[in-house]
Amino acid sequence: MPVNASAPADVLVASDMCIDLMLSGNVRPQFHQVEQLIGDYQLELGGSANIFAGQLAKLGAAVGVIGTLGADCLGEFALKRLGELGIDIGRVRVDPSVRTGLGVALIEADDRAILTYTGSIAAVGPEHLPLPPAGACRHWHVAGYFLLDRLRPAWPDWLAGCRAAGITTSLDPNWDPENRWDGIADLLPHLDVFLPNESEALAITGCADVPQAARALSSAGPLVAVKCGREGVVAASRDGFWQAPALTLDGPLVDTVGAGDNFDAGFLCGWLSGWDVPACVHLGQRCGRASLGRSGGFAGQLCEPVFEGGNRKRKIDR
Repeated sequence: MPVNASAPADVLVASDMCIDLMLSGNVRPQFHQVEQLIGDYQLELGGSANIFAGQLAKLGAAVGVIGTLGADCLGEFALKRLGELGIDIGRVRVDPSVRTGLGVALIEADDRAILTYTGSIAAVGPEHLPLPPAGACRHWHVAGYFLLDRLRPAWPDWLAGCRAAGITTSLDPNWDPENRWDGIADLLPHLDVFLPNESEALAITGCADVPQAARALSSAGPLVAVKCGREGVVAASRDGFWQAPALTLDGPLVDTVGAGDNFDAGFLCGWLSGWDVPACVHLGQRCGRASLGRSGGFAGQLCEPVFEGGNRKRKIDR
């Protein structure tokens, strides 16, 4: 059942609402009407924000998403899955004028290609954010920054308002499809935590290596944790610098879908609980590693209620 939306959340996030169709096996397409047989497929809730919220809920936090879904079968599927995951869906609206977003992922063991129909992904706008932000949540997370087009102009003032209200903030930019990276530099002074991956950190800063990029980003104010895949994690703040090697996988690598979003949830769970940076990194890595062993972003999520100081704990589906 959905959680009461009138109750303040530990964490709120505007969601890039969509469904993912994940194809695996012989997935490199050939044109000229060549038909191929693939190994498997999976239909699952998508969106960086939803994967992040699902993992954070499984760690014991009260998490809500804000977004729009189409009045269609994919929208119904998304609402059902959000509720099963223990995520507050009281702030999700159904709009008959839009179609639910769809991502088609062509998955190989260590890489993937993604085709996206935006639809409801970009339908959430500034008018859907809770005003005033005070009292709505303890922490605000921004995911899918470059896909939520209508919200991008609003984030500087919104994040500044959150800080004035005592709400901490974080951002995972995800990849910029236009490879321009506009707006990120303006947001950094308003953020408490910034969570790019290696490619994003290098593209945003123009630096030659990740340690240099992490230090450059943290000089603007936030604690920075850069996800580097097999090379581990590099974190930096104005007061410190940390490096952690990658954790050994417990089994075979299935796919990388959602691993970064699950890392974000684990890292922020620790940070909001008052842990030191190495402990935050380690929990983030555990969440990311768990995701790598199962298909998609949700099936392998770590189910371990370690969140401290939250508003409530509740049973969720694994």
